[in-house]
Amino acid sequence: MEKINVTELTSHLITKKRDDLSVRQLAVLMACKLAKQTVRGLAERFNLHKPAITRAADKLEELGFIVRAKDPRDGRSVLLSITADGRKFTQSFI
Repeated sequence: MEKINVTELTSHLITKKRDDLSVRQLAVLMACKLAKQTVRGLAERFNLHKPAITRAADKLEELGFIVRAKDPRDGRSVLLSITADGRKFTQSFI
C-alpha cells in the first residue's frame, strides 16, 4: 500500500490554514482516497486503536469528506469511502 507522508500532511494543513482537521484525520482521508478502508485496517496500518480511527472518521463524515457503508463481505465491518467533496479537497495534495 502507498505510504502516507505525515510531514507533508502537516505542512499542507498549515499552508491551507485547516485548523478543523488533524493530521490523523487527514491521514485517514488520504488512505480512503487510495481505496475503501475498514476501521480495523486503518487501525492496523497506523498502529492505533480502533476508537481513534472511529473519531477521525466521525469528523470526516461530519465535514462530508467520507461516508460509511456496511462491508458486503463482513457484516460486522464498516467501509469508509471518500466522497466527491473529499476527493476535491485532496486534489491539492498531488
